[in-house]
Amino acid sequence: MLIRLFQKQDSEQIAHIFHDTIHEINIRDYSPEQLKAWAPDDLHIDDWAISCTKKFTYVADESGKILGFGQLETDGHIDCFFCHKDYQRCGVGTRLYRAIEAKAIALKINRLFVEVSITALAFFKSRGFRIVKEQQVSVRGQKLTNFVMEKFLDQYLERTTPFVVATFYHFADLKDYQALRSPITKFCSQHDIKGVILLAPEGINATVAGDRIGIDALLEYLQTEPSLQNLEHKETYCDVIPYQKLRVRLKKELVKFGINNIDPSREVGIYVEPKDWNQLISDPDVLVIDTRNIYEVEFGTFTGAVNPNLDFFHEFPRYVEENLRSPNSDQHKLKKVAMFCTGGIRCEKASAYMLAQGFEEVYHLKGGILKYLEEVPQEESLWQGECFVFDDRITL
Repeated sequence: MLIRLFQKQDSEQIAHIFHDTIHEINIRDYSPEQLKAWAPDDLHIDDWAISCTKKFTYVADESGKILGFGQLETDGHIDCFFCHKDYQRCGVGTRLYRAIEAKAIALKINRLFVEVSITALAFFKSRGFRIVKEQQVSVRGQKLTNFVMEKFLDQYLERTTPFVVATFYHFADLKDYQALRSPITKFCSQHDIKGVILLAPEGINATVAGDRIGIDALLEYLQTEPSLQNLEHKETYCDVIPYQKLRVRLKKELVKFGINNIDPSREVGIYVEPKDWNQLISDPDVLVIDTRNIYEVEFGTFTGAVNPNLDFFHEFPRYVEENLRSPNSDQHKLKKVAMFCTGGIRCEKASAYMLAQGFEEVYHLKGGILKYLEEVPQEESLWQGECFVFDDRITL
């Protein structure tokens, strides 16, 4: 998916997105009469071409298909902001918004403001906007409810250094994981750290963002816990913080797998350093498996990797049973298996499971795709596309 500026040939698709999204998505919050007044059947394509040219109009382009668009004006006003009816909750809106916010910061715009429908209210709240007022607007004889919202960008305009995004996980015996939730939450709040931290009996998994001092302090604090002394992390950097709040959650498993007696803290596959990964996956006797979900794979993957078409990670055991251990696929059990995922945590569970199933040579990429992209020069990389991440950045 490419986020780019509007081109005149986009006008017809944009007009259809506006009309169709309102009639098929906003129907849950507005009456048919209100929707007809808001988005009449006459698309006025030439008017869209003029409107989009006068503003910073960003479109989400997937191989020529427009999946959404958003408009920024020089006074900080976000005008139209719509995602294709068939691509809701797929990260399109998030990527469009990030492009708009980045442009606003580049233009030194301090305040963003927008008139938001009932349907889009939750999205803009999650991006840090606050409600200024609720109002009724008259459109072609119909009264529609919307909300004036605003967000100030002072914290970004005043920054001279990027935010640090730290990703880490560690399998360990955390019998007292529930007791860790409160002190970790308090520590992060004191250091203005945002993100998601998962705690479970089997360990910790997190992606957090903050300034350099705060992130370093958190890592040092976590390593005072005896079970987390060997905690390792990966870092990336961004100008806009990818989380709006902190969530510390308690889980039965760090990543849902649904198989008992699998303990990655005791036995996992062979770690492969990023610098050695290319050589391994280029071996024709190695079966390379992408253990991520199907929508992540669509953004990018390694050359020659098998896509198991998983909707959820807990479907991986079924994939192994049906494709690698079935009577027609016994030969795969004799092969070397190399697996990878975003940060490494799913591979550790998957490799532990495959060892338990009798596979003898199981390898996985240490530090995951994130570490590979960080350490392997682009001219040597076998990665194709982008890497999906579970925050407002969407991809790296």
